[in-house]
Amino acid sequence: MLTRRHFTKGIVGSLFASQVEGFAGIKGLKKPSVLDPDRGIEGKGWSMVVLPDTQNYAKFAKNQQHFDLMTEWIRDHIGAWNIKAVLHEGDFVEQNDIKEGGGRGWGEQNSASQWRSAQRSMSTLYGHVPTILTTGNHDYGIRNAETRETQFNNHFGLTDNPLVCDGKGGGIWREGFPNSFGAVTLENALYTFDAPDGRKMLVLSLEWGARDEVVEWAKSVLAKQEYQDHFGILLTHAYLNGDNLRDGTKGHQSGNPHTYPTGKNGQTTNDGTELWEKLVKVSPQLKLVLNGHIMGRHVGYRKDAADGGHKVHQMVFNAQGLGGGSDERGNGGDGWLRILTFEPNGKELSVRTFSPLRQKLGKDMWNTGDDHDFVVSV
Repeated sequence: MLTRRHFTKGIVGSLFASQVEGFAGIKGLKKPSVLDPDRGIEGKGWSMVVLPDTQNYAKFAKNQQHFDLMTEWIRDHIGAWNIKAVLHEGDFVEQNDIKEGGGRGWGEQNSASQWRSAQRSMSTLYGHVPTILTTGNHDYGIRNAETRETQFNNHFGLTDNPLVCDGKGGGIWREGFPNSFGAVTLENALYTFDAPDGRKMLVLSLEWGARDEVVEWAKSVLAKQEYQDHFGILLTHAYLNGDNLRDGTKGHQSGNPHTYPTGKNGQTTNDGTELWEKLVKVSPQLKLVLNGHIMGRHVGYRKDAADGGHKVHQMVFNAQGLGGGSDERGNGGDGWLRILTFEPNGKELSVRTFSPLRQKLGKDMWNTGDDHDFVVSV
């Protein structure tokens, strides 16, 4: 394990439905106020932005500009929305390591182009706002998690964004745990920062299908005294599904980390149910879980009581199949991103879903459906 201090020196099952609020959906929750996207929250509270799977922007040359637009919009509206962090839910690319475009709806761009596109878009934010990243199944192997080899670390280094880690003790990164090849990267990392409302924020990001040793590290680091009074967020790729059930509740269905080579042949992995049982419900700081990965409804939400009695909000948000689908007919995901605003009353978190691409095209830029537009108590 490498801590920030060391780095600077060396440069199972879910709760019953009756116990779960929001189990059958999120109708009835309070709706956030309607805001002008360019004026934002006008100093009333602070925000984080969540980027869903961006693989369909990377795999088609015509769509790469849309991810650029999304991060440019975020950069240009940091002040308006008082944005303190940007979180990416993984699957930066469709294929981690192919020499030629994939075909059959897999895009025409090779992996080198896809990774360069993702790197270019995210680098727009460097030096402006901290970026916190997790890795998805498509970020590993050749096409889809055949192995744990990844080009992620060639394009998203520990010190690329100085607001994350500048190599001199600055930034929000605190410590990390080695990936499967023994290197400390952004794949497994702990971040903390002080929010404008006085909260001490903590974000824990874990690799795709986190291995057992990663989960044990995460549990141990959250047990440290220095992190006991933080508001914690778990960022991971696969956790909650569109039926509002954690991955693994119905067994190892398609998309579950256990169904990929990275979870077979003696290798360990953990799905959403296992992460809940082993990590989330036993860690008092964790009050919010964010993930992408799933299509279909592309969204889901549930709220459970953890062992300490506090409530944990769990949200899946993806958009890769929207805007015409995932093949050549689509635009990569319609430009949707999620804005999470901690309201100035200190008690509410507003969830809004916005598209700078649709704004540019003169279309409805807000998704105000119940699953995309709601307020929860924190």
